Amino acid sequence: MAFATLERSPPPFFRQGPSAAARLVFYAALSLLAMALDARWHLLGPLRLGIDVAVAPVVEVARSPWLAWQALAGHTESLERAQSELALARQRNLELALTAQREADLERQNAQLRQLLQLRAAVPVHASAAQIVAQARDPFSRKLLLDRGATAGIEPGSPVIDAHGLLGQVTMLSPLGAQVTLITDRDSAVPVEVARNRARGVLVGDAGTTTGGLQLLWQANDGDLRPGDVLVTSGLDGVYPAGLAVARIDKVRREPDSAFARVLCTPLAHVDAGRYVLVLTPQRPLEPAPKPPTPAARRR
Repeated sequence: MAFATLERSPPPFFRQGPSAAARLVFYAALSLLAMALDARWHLLGPLRLGIDVAVAPVVEVARSPWLAWQALAGHTESLERAQSELALARQRNLELALTAQREADLERQNAQLRQLLQLRAAVPVHASAAQIVAQARDPFSRKLLLDRGATAGIEPGSPVIDAHGLLGQVTMLSPLGAQVTLITDRDSAVPVEVARNRARGVLVGDAGTTTGGLQLLWQANDGDLRPGDVLVTSGLDGVYPAGLAVARIDKVRREPDSAFARVLCTPLAHVDAGRYVLVLTPQRPLEPAPKPPTPAARRR
């Protein structure tokens, strides 16, 4: 009777050929040989080129997610950088605009101060500079507030002028401030004369308008008045010095049924603009002449 024997070798399906160590040694030797031949005669250059060409699409597909992420991150970063630069540019633009406005304002103030200094040297009376700090909002009451008062030597009734002409008169006074009633106020009255022919009159604020006009009163209908004539202070009131420019005649309306002409004028001073003014010392009225002694006093 035959006994079956146990086969210890693997079946043909699982035969593995040479051992792993043998294959490692073979491929290592083959690699060293290929490296030596390539280093000596560059025999593997075309092979490497072919492999690079064959593998390039696979590499690009593998790199595409990373490249997309880098592009998205770069776009986001560039957008944030652009927004930051835009905000910085806008801020600098605002700062430059503010600086330009301040420089323009300083230039205007410098020009006004230069004009006031020249005018101060030409005015034959004592004058002190002041700054306008506020203006009344009532359209029918035209007044200004100054930053100088009694402590600065300003007196009630002091004339106030700018570089172009008479502005008004100090009507209220405090230790640190003064209120100026403009010549365009409806309660203002300034004795003036025409510079061309010395015709006298009284210049008042035109209460019938809200635009700051002036009217020359008590002018005969056939008087020698022309549009463009300049009116100056006459000095007859003892308050305003003589010769201060006040206004210019705009229109002369001669009505047949009236004995007086309606003379409309425009102030020469910048009543609605400017910042710096000169406050003059008011002129003192002439003292009355002493009365002659009575007969009884003579007998004494």
